[in-house]
Amino acid sequence: MNHDLARIGSRVSIKQAIHMIERSPFDEALIVTEHGAYQGAVRITDLRRLLISGVNEADAVGDSPPKYTGHLSEEDRGSERRLQSVAADLRLSGLHHVPVVMADGTIREILSLEDILPGAEAEGSEALKRILVVGGAGYLGSVLTRRLLDKGYLVRVLDNFLYGRRALDDIASHPRLEVIEGDMRNIHTCVAALEAVHGVVLLAAIVGDPASKVRPTETIETNVLATQALASACKLQHIARFVYASTCSVYGMGADLLDEGSPLNPVSLYARTKIASEGIVLDLGDDYFCPTVLRMGTLYGDSPRMRFDLVVNTMAMKSFTDRKIQVFGGGQWRPLLNVEDAADAYVACLEADLKDVGNQVFNVGSTEQNYQIDEIARMISGALGDIPIEHDGSSLDARDYRVSFTKLQAAVGFQPNHSVEESARAIYGKLDRGIIKDPAQKIYYNHYFDSAEE
Repeated sequence: MNHDLARIGSRVSIKQAIHMIERSPFDEALIVTEHGAYQGAVRITDLRRLLISGVNEADAVGDSPPKYTGHLSEEDRGSERRLQSVAADLRLSGLHHVPVVMADGTIREILSLEDILPGAEAEGSEALKRILVVGGAGYLGSVLTRRLLDKGYLVRVLDNFLYGRRALDDIASHPRLEVIEGDMRNIHTCVAALEAVHGVVLLAAIVGDPASKVRPTETIETNVLATQALASACKLQHIARFVYASTCSVYGMGADLLDEGSPLNPVSLYARTKIASEGIVLDLGDDYFCPTVLRMGTLYGDSPRMRFDLVVNTMAMKSFTDRKIQVFGGGQWRPLLNVEDAADAYVACLEADLKDVGNQVFNVGSTEQNYQIDEIARMISGALGDIPIEHDGSSLDARDYRVSFTKLQAAVGFQPNHSVEESARAIYGKLDRGIIKDPAQKIYYNHYFDSAEE
């Protein structure tokens, strides 16, 4: 079978070579002369290591001799011993393909390891690209990590476990999961975590208005300064895919249906840090570093790292513990997004063509799930058997906005699949069955910064 690996001229720059491999189906390519003669194979990780070692990105890729120059001749294809030897060399080199080379040095076809040895593990296949999830043990991160593993990716999680470790316990021994404990504010840790990754998802942050108020300095360090350092490190290594988690809270207040071009009106430190980081990340963008900013609606739903400081989750929990739902204000609008749907949006952006999602901002949610707080309470009450609702006209939360989500749907076909009612029933059920024993524990609330688990 002839596989469509990129063929890169030996005088092409390292920067352009990385660009070509990044946009191909594979993480490796073949280096050829101007006449098409085979010189060797190279992995995208090898080229990124050259940049880290100090080689100029403008240098020709052929100036650094490829580590692997193995190939097959037409006669070799009939030799079992030769095929076994080439397969062993491929594995040692971390490659998955080898060219069949003619007498004049030109490439006749490209075979995979599986073509040579049927049933061999596809170490270099597209499905085994590595994704770094910074904050992969968090509320959304623990869901996204599982989603990526289910889809066949290698996943590296970088997390400081600020809110405990249990979220990854049941998948800790997964053969395609690697976990690094560390703080993204440590630049050495971040750079080391980028080794051999195809894409980066940055979820880690001090999340939410109450948590940011409690630790304002840490919020600026994490949400802005560390974000800038990580994005810059990705750009220097030409890791093109960088998906940044932002929030619809950047809109703050607005009477109209707000889209990605609407004015921003932050009403909290948290929102201001997200706006600052959006600008930093997008300003770094070019043809070789193509960040995607995802402004998420207010998340809700069950997660391995559960939170009860989110409006839907709070109401579902209070329905169980207090047998009532308390509403503060009630007329404020919120765009809602189930955490499982949010994970699907990240995967869709990681898999989309970069020309469709790179260097862009997207709202993530569904226009149909713009709800007023009163309406959310009524939906949850009805789903759980007409739980009583109590109203308090006061509210300390100034946010009040509705958001349009048509841009992301048009770009990648994203459409949420989960509802408030379904999620409220699932949360109530976990409480009722005693899976979550004490929802008052500080671990379930971001602003306590407490990692003591039940």
